[in-house]
Amino acid sequence: WENPHLNPEGEITEVLGRTFEPRAELAAIYHKYKLETKFPPAVEAEVAGLPDSVRPAELEHRLDLRQVLTCTIDPDDAKDFDDALSLETRPDGALRIGVHIADVGAYVRPGTALDREAQHRGNSTYLVGTVVPMLPFKLSNGLCSLKEAEDRLTKSVFFTFNKQGQLTHTEFANTVIRSRKRLTYRQAYALLKEDDLAKIRRLPLPPAHQTGATGRALSSLSPAELRELQAMIRTFWSVAEKLRAERFRQGALDLDMPETKIFVDAEGYADRLEKITNDESHQLIEEFMLLANEAVAKVTRKHQLPSVYRVHDDPNEERLRDLREFLATQGIQAGDLTQRRELTRVLAKARVHPQAHLIRVQLLRSLARACYREKPEGHFGLAKKDYTHFTSPIRRYSDLVVHRVFEFYLVRHCGRPTPRGWKFEYRAEHMPRLAEHLSLTEQNSTEAERESVKVKLLEYFERELKKKKRTPFAATILEIRNHGMFVELVDSQAFGFIHVSTLDDDLYTLEGGGTALVGRRTKRRFALGAQTQVEVDRVDRFKRQIDFRVAKA
Repeated sequence: WENPHLNPEGEITEVLGRTFEPRAELAAIYHKYKLETKFPPAVEAEVAGLPDSVRPAELEHRLDLRQVLTCTIDPDDAKDFDDALSLETRPDGALRIGVHIADVGAYVRPGTALDREAQHRGNSTYLVGTVVPMLPFKLSNGLCSLKEAEDRLTKSVFFTFNKQGQLTHTEFANTVIRSRKRLTYRQAYALLKEDDLAKIRRLPLPPAHQTGATGRALSSLSPAELRELQAMIRTFWSVAEKLRAERFRQGALDLDMPETKIFVDAEGYADRLEKITNDESHQLIEEFMLLANEAVAKVTRKHQLPSVYRVHDDPNEERLRDLREFLATQGIQAGDLTQRRELTRVLAKARVHPQAHLIRVQLLRSLARACYREKPEGHFGLAKKDYTHFTSPIRRYSDLVVHRVFEFYLVRHCGRPTPRGWKFEYRAEHMPRLAEHLSLTEQNSTEAERESVKVKLLEYFERELKKKKRTPFAATILEIRNHGMFVELVDSQAFGFIHVSTLDDDLYTLEGGGTALVGRRTKRRFALGAQTQVEVDRVDRFKRQIDFRVAKA
């Protein structure tokens, strides 16, 4: 500036909307994180030239699995379906389970405008109530989505298990499938746990089914079809349960955290919170996806193919020392946390601790951030030497890269015919820069998603203030100060402050070396790590702060 005493001036280039309106808040996140909601004209032109359904010529040289029992399992409100599972029982009793992933690479070719845009975006970004997709709707929700009763091109990994549930053989192929049923996690869980088919048939329809866009509801299936589905789901779990137990025996960390999903009304305002439990239906899918990712990573490493891997470094020792000190405040004595066995022992103790959620949060903060690299440098959390991302190419460009490497492996090392018009574009020197770019786009999306959740939680709790009778929420005390307490809500992970002035039943002072607020007369105690019931007291949308008060008994 020529004159530093003058205020800077600027020109308004766009009005996002009224303050705190959902559309304006969403537009602000788009701007802040440079998220593009529209695709360039060149991309739209290429997509317009794609077919609406799989053409017969595209089935050439593919293993035809359209008669094999196959299903997808996804959340109630899922719109795109990356993965499916199939089951075949061999005459000797062995099970052949197929993991089938949408073959996005069959339509998104290297060097096209569509490919360049997908690479630029890096991944889809899931904001509350909406998504900024990596691929246009025609692909993500149409041609590449493994919809019920429609032919779809897939890349598949087949696992053969003997009667004892041991993995004996792994195969890879380009395939075509036809999903027999689109199941939700809720439905899969009922098929797994409930013997009364009549109760299963009465399950309420999720919103996606109400639109008629994702196939038949369970109530429309015959008893024979329902029993066949149930037998398949239970067989999947019988194998997945063993895989899961073995994974933890090998040292994988059980870091599953409860999630809270925020639902919005027709105008985009947050109006409902729902806790998502990682039950057996979720774990079933997780185990087979982990197995497929590991299997593909093993062959790309073994054959030294240029690729990208999902890497999770060993944790920083200083952070682990801080964690050990924190654990001591919670009554958990920890040894050398650089030893995996000690870390898993602490996790086991934390699981039954009254402050289990708080301990898991602190432990997660002590670990490194997972990222993409060009070398298979291992995944600490999963305790795997080989790991990559292969199973979500609709929403992650890293998986599309791995699909192309997978294609090269099939052609070069498995003797499969070269697909028409296909050539391998990657070189080893390309991969470091690509991996770094994908790590950065993922981090950007993660930050945008967190901000979206924060905005919607503020919106939700602001609406709570308007209720005559406010809802009590369970909260954990994270930090004690002489003027109040920082708390985190157990279900929604919303963070806020309780000012000491709102504790109007007594005069509270800091005691216990700064670990508790204690009433002088009543001796009522609010201690670090304890849980208490709170209600919303004030919401400051500008500062993005929530103040709570202790709920009346």
